[in-house]
Amino acid sequence: MDSASPLVNKHQIAAFSARDVGVLDIGGTWIRGARVSRRGQILTRARRKTPGGPDPSSVVTTCVRTLEDAGALLEYAPVRRIGVSVTGPVDPRTGTLFTPPNTDSNFAGLELGARLHEATGLTIAVDKDTNAAALAENARGAAQHVSDFIYLTLSTGVGGAAVVDGRLLYGSTGTAGELGHMSLDPAGPRCGCGRKGCLEAYASGPALARRAAEFAADVAGPLQEHLAAGREVTGADISHFAELGDHAALRALDDARCALSSACVDLVNVFNPRLIVVGGSVAAHHAEWLGAASRAIRTAALSPSSDACTVVPARLGDDVSLIGASLLSRR
Repeated sequence: MDSASPLVNKHQIAAFSARDVGVLDIGGTWIRGARVSRRGQILTRARRKTPGGPDPSSVVTTCVRTLEDAGALLEYAPVRRIGVSVTGPVDPRTGTLFTPPNTDSNFAGLELGARLHEATGLTIAVDKDTNAAALAENARGAAQHVSDFIYLTLSTGVGGAAVVDGRLLYGSTGTAGELGHMSLDPAGPRCGCGRKGCLEAYASGPALARRAAEFAADVAGPLQEHLAAGREVTGADISHFAELGDHAALRALDDARCALSSACVDLVNVFNPRLIVVGGSVAAHHAEWLGAASRAIRTAALSPSSDACTVVPARLGDDVSLIGASLLSRR
C-alpha cells in the first residue's frame, strides 16, 4: 500500500476519519475509486481505465492502484472496509464474478472479493452495480422511505434490482434482478445474452445505435449520409439525428420507448412496486420515456397495482454506484 497518494492534498487529508470507507465502482470502461465519509460524503476520488485481456490479476492490480490514488489505502489514515460495485452478475456472498457482459475474459470467474482482501488485508463487500445503486437511491435518492421499488438503469446495458419489503431481492444464487433480459418479443432483435427481444436489445445505448443504423440502410436521411461517409454512430448520436427529423433514428427511439413501457407494465404486474426508479445515461437523455411508461402502467397493468406505481428518474447521477458501494461496506 502507498504511504501517500500524489492525488490527495492536505486539505482533503484533514477531513479523513477512521470511520471512512473505501469504495470501487468497476465498469467495462472505467474503474472508479473513492474515499467516503460516514455521512456519505465523497471526500476524494480517482479513476483508471478498466484493463482488458485474459489476466484477472490486471483487474485486481488496477483496483488497488485506484484505491491508492483516491487515498483509501494511506498507511497513516487507513480505512477498514472496502465496498465494491461491479457489473453483474456476481455472487454477493463470495464476491465472485460469473461472466459479466461488456467485459473481457479477465472478469470471468474472478474471485474479486477474495483477491482484493488478499491484496489489501481489508474487509471487502461486493455486489452488482444495480443493487448498489438501488441501495443508494433508497437511502439518499428518489426512493427514500419506499420499501417496494424497482431500480432500472439504461446505459451501455440494461440492468436492474428489486427491493421488496425493504430488502434487496437476491434469489437462490444471489443473481436476481437481471431485468434487462426480459424478452418482450421472441421475434425481436438479438440480444447479447443470446435471446431475442430483450429490453437491453432495444433500450441500451449500443442497441439504439445498432438498430438505427439497420433502419437507415433503407431510409434516406442524415443518418444514412453519416454512415455512408464511413463514420461510426453511438447511442448518444441517435438523439441528435432524431432532432434533425431522421426517420431511422426516430424509429429506433420510439421502439425503445415502447419496450421500456411494456417492461414497466410487466414489472408492476410481477412485483407490485410503489416506484420504478430509472437511471443511466440513456434514460437521462429521454426523460419523456418515463412519463410514457407511467401512462402505460395506468392503462395496461393489472388493478390495483396499476394505480400504485409511478416511474421516476434516479436522483444521484454518476455517483450512485459509489454511494451505494459505501452502503454495501457498512452492512
